[in-house]
Amino acid sequence: MKVHYTNDHGCRRKSAINLAGFLARSSVNGPGIRSVVWVQGCPLHCEGCFNPQFLPFTPAQQVTPSTLADTIFAQEPIDGVTFSGGEPFAQADALGELGELLRERGHSLVTFTGFSADRVLGSAHPSWKRLLAVTDLLVAGPYIPALKCNTPLIGSSNQRIIPLTDTIALPESHASLSAASGQVTEFTIYANGTLTATGFPEARFVNELAHRCTEG
Repeated sequence: MKVHYTNDHGCRRKSAINLAGFLARSSVNGPGIRSVVWVQGCPLHCEGCFNPQFLPFTPAQQVTPSTLADTIFAQEPIDGVTFSGGEPFAQADALGELGELLRERGHSLVTFTGFSADRVLGSAHPSWKRLLAVTDLLVAGPYIPALKCNTPLIGSSNQRIIPLTDTIALPESHASLSAASGQVTEFTIYANGTLTATGFPEARFVNELAHRCTEG
């Protein structure tokens, strides 16, 4: 059954998340140890996107918010959960429902978006407001290669890190987030030999690594 809802082009049921990827535990996708949810589909197509495989609005893994919440709860103890993609606000209603379940369990939520902060925070769309209501830390703005920077959590200097609650502690100055620690790339190797690179890896490095892995 095909259902058209918001701007996800009918690739999922209204009540389901079109899940592109899931990482049980990560230390580079927000403060602390966090589970990471990547959604499939993004309307923005920023040049130099870190996750181009997640751009098409094509069916990936269909999962209900409650099922994914149970998967996340099984990873505890963790400090929280991060939504990325793809574009989380293309699936805002279902992610908002997931966020409500996570909040009930006491988890903090970081949401990455390629939309500008002004557009997201100024939106009157009910589903966007639902996702914002459960977001503690918003990382907003399109990636612009010419403004590439080395600040943790953002890829280019136009992007903004915006605390929406006081749940997640950040340094008083975002400048102190940058020079000292820089960006970090994290690699996870699974028992079946699958390797996941997350954070802010250089595309050339990832491509070379993938080539070497396929060569054996």
